[in-house]
Amino acid sequence: MNRLENFHESRNDLLGFLGSILEGVVSEDHLKAGAETLRRRLKPLISSYPFLDLCYVLDGEGRQIGTNVVGSRCAPSLGKEGDGEDRSQRPYYRQARDSWGSVLTPPYFSSATNSLCVTVATPVRNDENRLLGIVVADIDYEQVMTLLEDDHRRKTMEPFFKGIYSIFSLGLLVVSLGLAIQAFHSLKQVFGNLEKIADTTPSFQATILLTLALAIFDLAKTIFEEEVLLRKDVRRHSATRRTLTRFIASILIAISIEALMLVFKFAIQDPTHLNEAGWLVFTVVGLLIGLGVYVYLGARAEILLTHSKAREKHQSALSPDGRRIGNPVRMKP
Repeated sequence: MNRLENFHESRNDLLGFLGSILEGVVSEDHLKAGAETLRRRLKPLISSYPFLDLCYVLDGEGRQIGTNVVGSRCAPSLGKEGDGEDRSQRPYYRQARDSWGSVLTPPYFSSATNSLCVTVATPVRNDENRLLGIVVADIDYEQVMTLLEDDHRRKTMEPFFKGIYSIFSLGLLVVSLGLAIQAFHSLKQVFGNLEKIADTTPSFQATILLTLALAIFDLAKTIFEEEVLLRKDVRRHSATRRTLTRFIASILIAISIEALMLVFKFAIQDPTHLNEAGWLVFTVVGLLIGLGVYVYLGARAEILLTHSKAREKHQSALSPDGRRIGNPVRMKP
């Protein structure tokens, strides 16, 4: 879901950047010169922009002129395909046909690279605005977003960070397993000394150890899921809020069970310490209230920030007299 949200927030910037790459590459004279001239025009784009996976040109009717020009992530066999293929039913052709400038598709799964990509299409028109052709390029979505966000250094270090988180998760898992073994050993003492069944200490000890083992296991699982398996947008506050909420929730569950066990233990064995157990319960309640306030305020802050960005983009698209500026999306009839 983060990828789609990022796309909708960055769509205008992405369209402006990618459209500027394709605009002016192919002219009316190049279209008249034929397929080989078009290939020579497109090949430098693939070499200069590593996020370009596939380029080709369509005529005004949506039929491809020449074969595909492919990047390093595509199979070489794709460079021999596509000539004469009818693409008039593709969404990007229909959008570009009715547009003054470049158009951009939402992210989709590319069969050429087996990854998320977007397609940008730029119409080529003559002086009478008659559609002569369309330049089309498939873009690796992850790479171009990394470039726009200036995220190269973090992406480079990401495998190292994931490895460190994996090691710590494994360590917590081993600790959880050790506590579980001790807990079952305490249970063995309970059933091995039935003549001392009135002694509840081993039972409480086993419960506390099992609860702690479960809490540490849940913490290890959370770290591994959030930092290794899931893709996180570090710039989005909701990702940090979700991770912190899961951490605190794991701790809350463990402390709550421990507090409950202490209440029962002190009620049976030493009622004079019930006050300490009660304060622990109140601490759990306070932590839960604090977590709720944090989640609520964090969500409200993100909503306000999103609305503020939307207003800024809307105002930047208006002229001083309130009229919208820039090229219209649809052509005039």
